[in-house]
Amino acid sequence: MRTRRFIFGTSLLVAASGWVGCQSTKTDEHATSNASEKAVSATSLAQQVLPLIGGAWVKADYLQAVQQTKSPRKAFDLAGPVSEILISPARLTGDSLVASLGLGNHEGSDMTVYFRPGRHAKALTTNFVDYEVPGSFAELSYQAGAADTALALTTYAPSRKVLARTTYRRVSGASLTDLAALNRAVRQLLFTGRYVGTDSLGRSARLEFGADGSLKGLKGFRTYDVNTDFMGVDLDHLVLDSDTKHRREMSYRHSGDTLRLYAARWAEAEVPTLVRGRLLFTLVRR
Repeated sequence: MRTRRFIFGTSLLVAASGWVGCQSTKTDEHATSNASEKAVSATSLAQQVLPLIGGAWVKADYLQAVQQTKSPRKAFDLAGPVSEILISPARLTGDSLVASLGLGNHEGSDMTVYFRPGRHAKALTTNFVDYEVPGSFAELSYQAGAADTALALTTYAPSRKVLARTTYRRVSGASLTDLAALNRAVRQLLFTGRYVGTDSLGRSARLEFGADGSLKGLKGFRTYDVNTDFMGVDLDHLVLDSDTKHRREMSYRHSGDTLRLYAARWAEAEVPTLVRGRLLFTLVRR
């Protein structure tokens, strides 16, 4: 009888082990299936959404202020915490993508965008947070429109109360590898085009400013950029041939279609200050 009990007990153990093994296999298969379904779902969502949100984006109200005031300095306070976002489809890895961020026109950072539904039907989760509000989180929302996609970054408190909502405008022709859309957009708004006029001696002048930062007609210089970072400087100015030894700053003012270019110099002081000098060119956009 003892032998029978032992054999019977062993049979139960074998049967139980088989049942547990079967259940474990089913659990593993179910987990694998769920993971595969999530991967497929994320891939499908990415394929649907990337054509809508891919590109270089700049804070909409900042660009509006630049256009209205003709002055990046006057618009600087509207640059906000996140002034531009670069979403390159080439950076897609699995169910996420690392987007580059421009922080207040002063420095760069990044955030991860996850192709997972957010709180709303057309929103994606991100790892962006407001460090001044512990537990905060943010989502990137999108809405296809007649002209272009409306993109917004919304930050929420832990209670899900909206802390901030920022809308962005896509910049056509901007690089998808470098964070340079804001500068390109400002160039397009304020300078791109051909100008005719006179220099300070009354001689005729013809200058051409390109959206890509190219410059023609100004002897000795080939490129320009519009300063948009006013940390430590308080004067609207251009930077000519910035990566060369003959780099030069030039101040400017817009009045309708008229562009005036001035000399600019750094005044010696406890804190060096860029100041406007004499008038160099008076130009009219053609």
